[in-house]
Formats: sequence, structure tokens, C-alpha cells
Amino acid sequence: MIYFDNAATSCPKPSEVITAVNGFIRLANGNPGRGGHALAMRAAEEVYLCRKKVSGLFGAGEPERVCFTSGATAALNYAILGLIGRYDHVICSDIEHNSVRRPLLQTGAEISYFNAFADEKTILEEIDSKIKHNTKAVVCTYASNVFPLVLPISDIGALCRKRGVAFIVDGAQTAGVYSTDIRESGIDVLCVPAHKGLYGITGCGAMIVSPDFDHKKIKPIMSGGSGVASFDPGMPDELPERFEAGTLPTVAVAALGAGVDFVLSKGPSEILCHEQRIQRRVYENLKDNEKIRFYRYAPGTLLLFNLEGKTCEEAARLLNGYGVCVRAGFHCAPDAHKKTATDKTGAVRASFSVFNTVKQADRFSDILDHISRL
Repeated sequence: MIYFDNAATSCPKPSEVITAVNGFIRLANGNPGRGGHALAMRAAEEVYLCRKKVSGLFGAGEPERVCFTSGATAALNYAILGLIGRYDHVICSDIEHNSVRRPLLQTGAEISYFNAFADEKTILEEIDSKIKHNTKAVVCTYASNVFPLVLPISDIGALCRKRGVAFIVDGAQTAGVYSTDIRESGIDVLCVPAHKGLYGITGCGAMIVSPDFDHKKIKPIMSGGSGVASFDPGMPDELPERFEAGTLPTVAVAALGAGVDFVLSKGPSEILCHEQRIQRRVYENLKDNEKIRFYRYAPGTLLLFNLEGKTCEEAARLLNGYGVCVRAGFHCAPDAHKKTATDKTGAVRASFSVFNTVKQADRFSDILDHISRL
């Protein structure tokens, strides 16, 4: 099997992650903060260690700034709905995933969009020109999940700091691949999943709040047990309990800790170089095939394409017949598809990981070339 659907979830998982899941279930499967017995204490220790690792990877400072969620989508909902109200103004890119787009629309706030396809200087000028007296935040993806495009996050963050505007970033496609220090990048809230580039399992993510940002500006949008201050009517003010109502996905947190260890052992920069090497190999193999149309090619970790005379679903089905896993359709980002005029047809996405090989890239290229000529 050739697995080229890593933008959806990474596969395979490192052996360390599998070991961590099994070990946690056998030896530490208590509920952290809900008891003083041995299993609860072991679970609490595992959770704390994972917070520390995630905090270190993203430059968050204190481990408490890492708030675990059920995924990046939940983290973005907490950040967006907890910070932005109907009388606010917000700025985002015109290629956002629905995990940003839908919560923003739900706030009822006024939304302005900047052109993600513009050059860096124009993007910054456009954002700067759109900031108003009631602009609460800039919210955008770090990298698109549809085509290989990376936004100038550090420069946007610096602009937001200068203008006194909060900066929320969707790191779903970059966590574990692009080195990110939230303080150096001017990011106030970074939202990441565990199961993609961090090589954990599904059911876990994190909202990482910068030490430079007052977390109390974000209202809890979910309430429940926190393990502390049980007699208080509202959620605690302190992090991470303020945003962790209910039982944590402890098994997935243990897996995330092991996934971060794996990423650090390789190094995000080396992982990025490897994934770009695979992407470039596929593109170079197929760029002269007139029956394959690539959209917005640039160095990155994925490719978007269609085959002449075939729907994207048909192309993906044919590839599946050869044991190749890709994704076809609209990828939960309708505005991004409008930018490439694939909003009526959808497109096929191939996305790569550290486990993919040049041999797989060449085999995939041969299969796709053959299919394109059927």
C-alpha cells in the first residue's frame, strides 16, 4: 500500500506511539485530577509530561499554556467563539478550512478577507489596511490543506502585535513539520491536532496560548468538571483547567507525547525537507504529462491535481485499485477551491509524511501516468 493521505491523518504511526498507547492502557489508565490513587496519579503524570513536551516544541513556556482538546477543530472553536463576539471585526484569509470558516460565521462578527495568493508584502499591507477600531483578531491557517501554500505567519504575527490585535493560527497542516515558536512568531493562540504531523492518534489536539496573551480574554465555551474548584459556579480562571471541561482523552494524550518525542528525534526541519523531496519527485515525474493538471504547485508537503476526462472521485477510485490512498473531493475548504476554480469539480490531493519513500513516489507516478492515459 502507498499511503498519500497524510493531510487527513498520518499513517503509519511510529512504533513508539503504539507502545505508548498500550502502556498507558495497561499501567496508567486512571482519570487525572479525579482521584489520589496510583492509576490516577500515573495518568496525571503522563498528561503533565505531554504538556511539557508540546510546550517545548512550540515555545509556549509554561506547560499549563497547553490546553488539551478533542482536536484542532475543537481548539479553534474554543479560541474563536471564546474571543470573538457579534460586534467585533475579524480578518482571515480567503482559503480557510471550515474549522475556521464556520466558527467565524457563527460569531456573527464582521469578517474581512485577505488574498492568500498575493505576495508577502501585499498580504501584510492588505491586513494592515483592514484593521479597524473594533478588530478583535486575525485568524488564519499556517498552511493550506488543499494546495501547497504557506502564509507568512511570523510577519503577520509581528503586524498583529504592533496593531494590538490577537492572532489565532490554525496549525493543522504544519504542526510537527514547520518549526514554530509561538512567541517568536507573534502567535497568541495556536491550534493543533495530535494525529497528523505530530504522529499521535485521533481524538486529541491542543489550544496553545502564548505567555504574552491574557488567556482570560477567551471565555470558556464549554463547562463541566475540571477536577478543581468543584463548588465554584463557573470554570476556573487558571490554565489549563479553564478550557478542559470533562475527562481528557488521556490515551490520545499519551500517544501525542510519544509522537512529539518521535518528531523531535527526527527534527521538524528534516521532516519538512523529506516531505518536500517526495512532493518534488512526484511533480517532476509527472509535470510534462498533459493529461494531469496540477494546481498552485510550490514546494510543500502535498499536491492537488485532476486528470483530464475523469472526475476526481474516479481518479481516486482507480488509484485505490492499485493500493494507493489519496483523497478526492472538496477537502472541507470551499473558499480554497474557489481560488483554483475547482469548486464545481473538486480535486485529488496527495499528501506526504516522513514514512514515504522515493520508491513510493516513483511507483505512484507510474500508476498515475498509466491511469491518466486510460
